[in-house]
Amino acid sequence: MRIPELLAPVGSMDHLKVAINAGASSIYLSGKNYGARKFAENFSLNEIREAVNIAHMHNVKVYVTVNTLIKERELENVINYLSKLYEIGVDAVLIQDLGLIELINEYLPDLKVHASTQMALENQLKLDYIESKGVKRVVLPREMRKEEIRNIKTNMELEIFAHGALCYSYSGQCLMSSFKGGRSGNRGTCAQPCRQKYKIKGIKKQDYYLSPCDLSLFNHLKEIAELNISCIKIEGRMRSKEYLAIVVSNYRKALNKLKSGKTSESEEISLVFNRGFSQGQFLNTSKRSVRSGHIGLKIGRVIKSGKNQIAIRLNDSVSTIPEKGDGLLIVKNDKDYGMEISQNPIITTLNHFKKGKNKPVKDLSRENKVLIIKKVWQNKKSDFNLNESDVYLTKRNSITKKVKEIENNGASYVKSKLILTFSLKNRYPKLKGRLTLANRKEILAEVIGTTQFEEPLKKSVSTETVRKQLTKVDNYPFEIIQTNINYDGTLFIPISKLNELRRSLFEKLQSEVISLYTHENKKIALTPHINDNKPHNVYFSFYTNNLNHLSQLSGVKRVYLEIPPQEDSLVLEDDHYNISYMVNFLKKAIELSYGKDYELIWKWPDICHDKLIKALNKVRGILNKMHYSLPIMSANFNAQYGPYSMNIANNYSINSLENYKLLTLSVELNKSDYADIISNCQNPDKIEMLVQGSVELMKTRYPLLYGRESENAENYLIDRNRNNYPIHTSISNEELVIFSDSELSLLDDINDLKNLGFCNFSIDGRYKDADYCKIIDVFKEALNGNVSQKELRKYSLKNTLANF
Repeated sequence: MRIPELLAPVGSMDHLKVAINAGASSIYLSGKNYGARKFAENFSLNEIREAVNIAHMHNVKVYVTVNTLIKERELENVINYLSKLYEIGVDAVLIQDLGLIELINEYLPDLKVHASTQMALENQLKLDYIESKGVKRVVLPREMRKEEIRNIKTNMELEIFAHGALCYSYSGQCLMSSFKGGRSGNRGTCAQPCRQKYKIKGIKKQDYYLSPCDLSLFNHLKEIAELNISCIKIEGRMRSKEYLAIVVSNYRKALNKLKSGKTSESEEISLVFNRGFSQGQFLNTSKRSVRSGHIGLKIGRVIKSGKNQIAIRLNDSVSTIPEKGDGLLIVKNDKDYGMEISQNPIITTLNHFKKGKNKPVKDLSRENKVLIIKKVWQNKKSDFNLNESDVYLTKRNSITKKVKEIENNGASYVKSKLILTFSLKNRYPKLKGRLTLANRKEILAEVIGTTQFEEPLKKSVSTETVRKQLTKVDNYPFEIIQTNINYDGTLFIPISKLNELRRSLFEKLQSEVISLYTHENKKIALTPHINDNKPHNVYFSFYTNNLNHLSQLSGVKRVYLEIPPQEDSLVLEDDHYNISYMVNFLKKAIELSYGKDYELIWKWPDICHDKLIKALNKVRGILNKMHYSLPIMSANFNAQYGPYSMNIANNYSINSLENYKLLTLSVELNKSDYADIISNCQNPDKIEMLVQGSVELMKTRYPLLYGRESENAENYLIDRNRNNYPIHTSISNEELVIFSDSELSLLDDINDLKNLGFCNFSIDGRYKDADYCKIIDVFKEALNGNVSQKELRKYSLKNTLANF
């Protein structure tokens, strides 16, 4: 069984030492730009250099996140930034942008690339494509389940998240923050609208419907190791040193025990920031958090409360007993109350408590314990009642002490093995070192002192004294496993000269370790392609899942047809594929489109796990036997048409996707971004822009409601500003798609876009009535100079310019 690498988040230089001392095998960090956590403290280039050198000395790898979408005008700066990272000696970079992978392959082919989870690589087709691009490791989506991971076939290393926050949406597929607040998750500035409370239409209660509990796979490390996972990742570059120290150290201990077949348990990880835990989609056990902030370790329920005293029935399964100075959170209905224990609590038995004795117990391992805390709620009314409330331990004084110990004295990293050989050369002291790193590379170094040994006036320096001085490791992460002293102990030299000799060797070894990883930096200049901007004919495409549209549509070149769900539900099911329904829907669509002047294209869901792909291919096979053939729109890198979910933001991404006939650009770009792309585009006919329609803000594998919660619910999410977001189920019944509350509309800008050189525009008419087709005529009139917002409003929702 292979023990996976333990990858820890590092948001600042202060966190670096903690992560290393706590036992991380590797760390990931970000520069000041281009990382998915822009609001973390992050690192300057000089700090990255320092961090890399420190980490490599401790046999810890460093991965730098450059996992945002890269705009056209940024490409040259970013590839030169990557060149500097390569010079510094980072072990790999995490990338989201397809074009950036192309640039790295062209200019920095020896720089290792890890595909970020932002790429949403959830199926074998996507993984095969990314592997063909030379990517060495892929960070799998947090939505992938154990059996799906087991079925992956690849030569790439697989990395999964094992602990930390979960996004409600697939990473890289969330536009909620971008369109709701102008801060893009794909650009590292997510405002986390998922952590707010929402309502579901038809349900009165507000709740954290988009906020899953945090992930913890601590109790499933053996299962992970058996899946041949190369690396487990801890989320949390914006979390505290306490979180980092406790989580990483506990996972390190558990992984070390796993080597000998032992398992571990830990309540400590619940005492640092968490929103409650689940195993997420790994075991398909997701659940909602009860609050957006830290909730801690659930220890019991209140059985009696008053102004001056509170009694808590402790859970028998919890071994951590609250003490003076610890913090508690009491949750009742939708409210929570925090408190600090100001004096030593009393621990008694439930039987004693019922009799009013409150006799303390010494055996804390016994069951039916009651915790009694006095002098609480000093500012509350005497009738304050929290009976039957859940109680959580949120702060533990002993944790603070442990964190300091890890920060100052922790040594869970792997030390390099050092063999020392001391001898004299013409009475000058000579010290050789052979250093073996954790990656089994060896470094040889030798230093010769500048002061000779001489005949002693009083006392000679013994061989043991020489050994003692030379085997002091100072603060270097070395383990001296052998010391050879070729000296008879009859001469004299000042002790300070032996110390100087040792330090010189260690400094030389350190320099050699650093130089193992560094490379030559080169300045890279990109040659832009200048678009001749010749006029092109303008064509429109229309998205639909309404068969009634097909007979009415005219004046469009392409129709992207998506199979609608048979039933929209906020409670998701697994693997429910109705092959007959899909075949009949497409068959009817083909018949309705016969003789029309548009091309009918089958749009697959943007998220397709392998079981769904198998089902969709079965549908294709049946249609082919009927002599029906449809081109495909898909994000799986094997189709003719690409949706905007592929996050195309620059020409290198466009050019890398050679097999695609037409690609839709990201809807997160603004007007100047589009202008930059078209001005450098070699083939404007290959790109398309969405100019009208509701935008898919979230794609998720998490249900909004569970079980009977869905009674009376309607498919609309309502935010605190009373905006209504339509929700629909994917054809697989495995995912929900949350659409924008208002429509993207670029009607006023359509002529400017045409003049820039764009010639393909799309309108999204999914889940719209038959009259929505008339919007095509509105846009065509606009191209003739007759822009009519009044006419547009007849058929569309309220409009928004979004990021444009």
